[in-house]
Formats: sequence, C-alpha cells, structure tokens
Amino acid sequence: MQIESQFGETVSEKPPALSPVRSLSKFQLTCLLLCFSIIPPAFVVSMVLFFPASPELKLVANVRFDVAVIRPRKDPDNPRILPSVVIKNPTEEVWNRIAVSINKDFFFYRADSLEPQQEFSVPLEFFVTKSGNVAFQPGSEWVHRVTVYAQVPSAARAVSENYFDQQGKPTEPPKKSR
Repeated sequence: MQIESQFGETVSEKPPALSPVRSLSKFQLTCLLLCFSIIPPAFVVSMVLFFPASPELKLVANVRFDVAVIRPRKDPDNPRILPSVVIKNPTEEVWNRIAVSINKDFFFYRADSLEPQQEFSVPLEFFVTKSGNVAFQPGSEWVHRVTVYAQVPSAARAVSENYFDQQGKPTEPPKKSR
C-alpha cells in the first residue's frame, strides 16, 4: 500500500527488506582463532631457526684510566682534576655514534666522530644510568668492565669489551659458568 508524504512523495508502509546477516559457524570461528593464535608464534620460531643472529663485529679499542683536568665554565680559574677513562681509536677507520658503558650500568654517548689514531677522555662522573638519574661515583665503586660501542664505516655496530682489576690494570674476561 502506498502513502503520500507531506512533501508530496509516495512512500511504502513496509520497511525496506534487510539483507541477511552473515555470521561464522562455530567451526569457522574455531579455525580462525586457531590461525590467529598459532601462525604468529610459528612465524617467530621460524625466523629464529632459519635466520640466526649474526655475531657482533669486534672493535679494536685501547682503553686506559687517567685523570682529566676540567675547567668549569662558571669558575675557570679553579680547575678540577677528575679520574677518567681514555678511549683511543688505533684503527685506520673513523668511528661514529660512540657509546661507552661502565660495568654495563653507566653510559656515556659521544656525538662526534672519532678519527683514526685519535683519543678522547671522559671523566668517570660523567657516566650516568640510562634513565640519567644516577651518576657513577668513582669513590664508591670500581670499574671492572668498560664496553665501547661504535658504528664502523660499513654502518655495522662493533663492540670492544675490556676488563680491569681493582688497580685499573687490564685483565682477562671472567670465565662463563655453565
């Protein structure tokens, strides 16, 4: 039955028919959930098995301890003498994006490149935790490990791990326990 609206249009009394709603059966839903829960972990496992991690490049770095004379900007007439770590690039390659860690807890990042045969010195108290909240305290803790990370010309990251005794003399790395 047709009715004329107040705007002069002819409309039908019956509402338009809705298309049937498509839904998944229990079997289809179960298969879909299994696919979503099995395929991603299987993909990760296959990546680990078929693409093993490549070993990090070894960085040749000379690391030693010394003192640095720091002249504060506010009071340049009163220099401070601070214990520091000195890193030298003995190679013929330029190092970029240099990071140095002490005892795997305290870090220092150098923005500048380090040219071949050049060295730089960093006072130990300039090393901070990753959050930046805690600075290394040279008098309360000894440096037993210095790790140098640098980007080499191939754009790969290279790593040098250096171990020291309580007197600051180089030692062999500790033996790994099984």
